Amino acid sequence: MWPWEHLLVAYGLYSLTTNVFLRRSPSAAETIAIAIGSQLPDLVDKPLAWTYGVTETGYAIGHSAFVVPLVCLATLVAADRYGDRILAGAFSLAYGSHLVTDVFNPMRSGRPPEPRVLLWPLASSPAGDHGGLFDHFVVYFSRYANHLLDGGLSAAVALQLAAGFSIVALWLVDGAPVVSDCLRFVRDRLR
Repeated sequence: MWPWEHLLVAYGLYSLTTNVFLRRSPSAAETIAIAIGSQLPDLVDKPLAWTYGVTETGYAIGHSAFVVPLVCLATLVAADRYGDRILAGAFSLAYGSHLVTDVFNPMRSGRPPEPRVLLWPLASSPAGDHGGLFDHFVVYFSRYANHLLDGGLSAAVALQLAAGFSIVALWLVDGAPVVSDCLRFVRDRLR
């Protein structure tokens, strides 16, 4: 999945959770925790595999079901130390949503789910050699763009766009956390 897709899924899940159970919108700090948690597995694994050759595939340490509990526990300890455990919850939900969506992402192409993405070091998903990090991005983004442009507005693309617009609308209804806080900060400094 693309970084923006992971972010949209994580923000949507967290926003719905906080709005339904806590009767409030996500804060700026929670939104930042969501952004970090939704990207961290790829920020660890893709460079390790594609740039440095430490692992065979872009689904390794950061995606491992054996490492995730340790990362989430460390986040909880750190958040507890600073008195804001809810941030650990936001981060952990986003991190977990990244992993779940990576397992089920192949289904968008008609393939079965790929649980091996979570089983490093016991198993790994198949590796594709496209060179370094930039080379991988170019190959995958070219495929993505071709898929969007060649097929026209297919049902899958329409659904993806609708989901994206829905989450952006949810973020706006939530008060556009982070952006609104930055604008408020700048406005207050200019007074």
